[in-house]
Amino acid sequence: MKRFLYVLTTILVSVTASAQQNTAWKRLESNFQLGGGLFLESGYLAREENPGAVIRLSYGLDIRVNDQWSVMPGAGLRAQLSQIDHFMAVGNDPDGMSLADIFVTARYHFDSDGTRMVVGLGPALSFMTSADTYYVDADPSDPLNGKEKFKRYDIGLQPSITFLRGKHFQWGFEGSIGLLNAMRQYPEYNRTGSVHLHYLAVTCGWHF
Repeated sequence: MKRFLYVLTTILVSVTASAQQNTAWKRLESNFQLGGGLFLESGYLAREENPGAVIRLSYGLDIRVNDQWSVMPGAGLRAQLSQIDHFMAVGNDPDGMSLADIFVTARYHFDSDGTRMVVGLGPALSFMTSADTYYVDADPSDPLNGKEKFKRYDIGLQPSITFLRGKHFQWGFEGSIGLLNAMRQYPEYNRTGSVHLHYLAVTCGWHF
């Protein structure tokens, strides 16, 4: 009987300790984040358009599955402009656009030498809210003038790493790898090819 009581007491203490540990994280947590960094293009015209700049504001609702894993759906707004080294140059036609993003990220939470970190990866669907159009200054009669450069939607893969500081502050890095050819094709005007849209940004934010 004493042995049974000892085992039962040990189990109860373990369960209680585990329950206390689980209160260290919330089941639901809001994340507001601001990021800024480099906008990059790969594919046709990429050499002419890089480097660029991007700024992004996002919100995510982190849904905890257990101590280490969570899923975070969210939405964001971003603006990006290419050729920042030739901004406002005469005859320049940089790629500039704004987009709305919807994303779902799988996130892994862990500690490393006392530093709390979260690594995330997931898909993002983007919609152009302000499309860019061609402007050929050298020839105003060019038929491409006023036509949209890019498709109205894109699909990307969004990796991130976040460092948690104190109860609410966070900072880190996030990126987006464009998976689709975003360039509109105009074979009738000899304007075809491929452009993939990417960015890499430093982020800071608030979670509660």
